[in-house]
Amino acid sequence: MKPFQYKKPDSVYTQSITTAHGQTTTQVTFHTSDIRADHMAATDPLVYAQAMYEAADEHLNGEEWRENMNTAFPSEVRPFGSQPTAPQVALMEDRSVMFDPRQTYDGRTVEKGSASAGSLVSMEAPEVGILVSGRVSIFDHTVQFGFTERSMEQTGEKLLGDLELTLAGKIAESLEGQPSVTTAYVGSLSGSPAAQAEDLLDILATHLDTYWGRDVSEFGVLIPVALRPMLNRAAQRAGLEDIDELVGTRVQVYSGDDRGIFLVPKAFALLSFREDQNGDVWRIELSRNASTQSWDLEVSAVVDVMATAMVEVKLGGAEWDTTPVALPIIKQLLLSDAPEAP
Repeated sequence: MKPFQYKKPDSVYTQSITTAHGQTTTQVTFHTSDIRADHMAATDPLVYAQAMYEAADEHLNGEEWRENMNTAFPSEVRPFGSQPTAPQVALMEDRSVMFDPRQTYDGRTVEKGSASAGSLVSMEAPEVGILVSGRVSIFDHTVQFGFTERSMEQTGEKLLGDLELTLAGKIAESLEGQPSVTTAYVGSLSGSPAAQAEDLLDILATHLDTYWGRDVSEFGVLIPVALRPMLNRAAQRAGLEDIDELVGTRVQVYSGDDRGIFLVPKAFALLSFREDQNGDVWRIELSRNASTQSWDLEVSAVVDVMATAMVEVKLGGAEWDTTPVALPIIKQLLLSDAPEAP
């Protein structure tokens, strides 16, 4: 056949896919030869897209993901339409708490007060939730050259890894500037990767607030993804398996802007994921984009970060004169020098 002289299609077949949310998409394929759908499975864009959709749904809405998320950081999955569960932790002894000067709810400025024994440290629900969403387009022309099980596995692992970094980055962004977060400038790291890792471990130990946890294992640690290779290298030199074993707790890396390192006490903070009407945390949709001749796979979830701790503090030593204040339970460590005062 000469260029630009095409034969009229003489065969057609249709394929349909129904997502977990009841939406059905149908694709019609035309051919100029007698070809059956099962003969072209390894080059069929819909077969590829459906396999990616089913793998994503099975992993993200399965029990394994929930267990892994709770291991990384205390988490809950709450029923559709319900409010986040606010953790409440009792203070077992009298002690003074230091916090940034701020206006109380009745207009007074307080710099220091004493929290009563038996009072509850409660977490306030955030004013804004986080919608985490990602999309990938599976173009027909990239799949029709053929694919293998291993190539699909590599693609799926990359997509899930990127989604994990994005979710952690949004959590770091939501923590920055919260009333319960205090910031410390710890200076830049320098030297070999081993020296930088050693300095970083010293920084974590130095700035660990033992009011909220006795050891680093009682904290969740958020670090920029750029620090992961350095810590992994240090773990290898020490004969350890990974950075979690090196640091002594679960270390979660995040992507996006470098917001420093966050030390978050596991006993006081919580991630609250919302279920939808179908009982799924992640909404996964596969739709046909005819304008680009591709399948669009989109995943999204909504999470609330419960990290603003409030406690009733006595004013002037009086038991009856109290006011709620925010406790500085989270440390944000910035790997830079403090800015010069204007």
